[in-house]
Amino acid sequence: MGESRMEEAIRLFTDVMIDGQNEVFRKVENELHQEFSMEQIKMLNLLERHGPMTSKQLTELQGGHKSATSSRLKKLVEKDYVRVIPDASDKRVKYVQLTEAGEAAYKQANQQVNEYLSSILSGINDEEVDEFIYIFQKVKSLLRNQA
Repeated sequence: MGESRMEEAIRLFTDVMIDGQNEVFRKVENELHQEFSMEQIKMLNLLERHGPMTSKQLTELQGGHKSATSSRLKKLVEKDYVRVIPDASDKRVKYVQLTEAGEAAYKQANQQVNEYLSSILSGINDEEVDEFIYIFQKVKSLLRNQA
């Protein structure tokens, strides 16, 4: 692949990943912003997908700072969306876990995002969806292999 094609691919990838995420959040922010920041939604997403995690793990996956993670967690604990539980064998280790209220809130927020994205992607035919899935699975695999 020529360098200009690779540059175009990289630009499109970053546009979709960064601008796309921000645009989706802006479109559904009226309802979501009443309860969550984008970073809090990302944290709930990580906990929903991976189960209980330490705050260090959350910080590493979100790519932020420990203080920002602590602040987000404090707000989510106050709203009863997450709870902090000690490890059974090592009391120094604490895990963050979604509560039932957190699971319900995340599912509602996720449903709003999915409805918006479905409306956007409705203009893509089945073959294009298959290509999209194949390419993004490949990119996901390549990114995981770099970690």
